[in-house]
Amino acid sequence: MGKEDKLLNSVGRQHGMKVPERYFDEFAANMMARLPEYPEKPVVPVLSRWQRIKPYVYMAAMFAGIWCMMKMFHIASQNAQSSMDAVPEPVVLAMQEPAGREYIEYMDIEESGDSDFEIETLVSESYTSINDFEKDFGYEISPEYQNMI
Repeated sequence: MGKEDKLLNSVGRQHGMKVPERYFDEFAANMMARLPEYPEKPVVPVLSRWQRIKPYVYMAAMFAGIWCMMKMFHIASQNAQSSMDAVPEPVVLAMQEPAGREYIEYMDIEESGDSDFEIETLVSESYTSINDFEKDFGYEISPEYQNMI
């Protein structure tokens, strides 16, 4: 005899759980008695005129807002285009100064197509000290930044 057989003989096959007599015979009737009554069919509320047209009014307001936004973008782009046609006076004066014009001709920025990084590298290599930069552009470094040089 194995260990399992000895355990089954000593304990038995009864697990202590029993179903009351005629439990499943009366189960369906008891369950139906415990369920609540079926509710009546829901009554559809009567909608007012505003409740019926409200989604369409909201959609019309949304499209009107989009139209206004597009109109403003169109007006702004026309103003930007007209302002780009006329060059501001300070830019014209800066281009007429010899140092500015020579620098642009030296760099040949408009025709080179160089990236910003290449232009920055070229400028940083052309000036060995900040004093040269100050002389060419007439710029003075603030005293609080002098120690950074």
